[in-house]
Amino acid sequence: MRKLSQLISVVLHPIFVPLAAVIIFFYKLPIYFDSSVIYSKIVATLIVSVLLPLVFLYFFKTLKLISSFELPTSKERRLPLLFFMMLDLVIINYIFELYNYQYLFYFFWSLLLASMVVFIALFFRFKISLHSLGMSSLLTFLIILSFNFQLNFIYSIAFLVMCLGLVSSSRLILKAHVPSEVIVGVVLGVITQLTIPIFKYYKM
Repeated sequence: MRKLSQLISVVLHPIFVPLAAVIIFFYKLPIYFDSSVIYSKIVATLIVSVLLPLVFLYFFKTLKLISSFELPTSKERRLPLLFFMMLDLVIINYIFELYNYQYLFYFFWSLLLASMVVFIALFFRFKISLHSLGMSSLLTFLIILSFNFQLNFIYSIAFLVMCLGLVSSSRLILKAHVPSEVIVGVVLGVITQLTIPIFKYYKM
């Protein structure tokens, strides 16, 4: 069970959530974009949100700033999370501008807001689960798209609900978090993503 939980934690790692959201946006919505634009945006997201974090985590480990890639302590999570927030700002400012990519623009702003809360919580030795936060953010994002575009994503939503349950259970089995940290991660992911319709309709 432990090995299966480790596999689930890797496959459903929060580092893949931004890329998954971008793929959902381009391939599940009835909005036309040139194929070259789609390709360039996906590749850019892959580089900034997946490859660069992996490179820097390896760099941090080499310098012994972290003991493992799982970032087991609150103190070890601070510097990587700060770096990830900087990368999020790069995506917001240079990859998905508001005019053409409104939903993704607000999605990444919501992730940044959630990351700030997680970062602050670390100083109180409370490790909010990034796995549950990431998956609940992606799930809420898909539900918002389904509602706003009047599209039936029921199977995709059900799949993400299952993924959320699996990854949350896996984090508890691995004792990476206590239940409250997983629950707060889920709630935080939902609440911050709900800023998408708030920003969209009220232009806050």
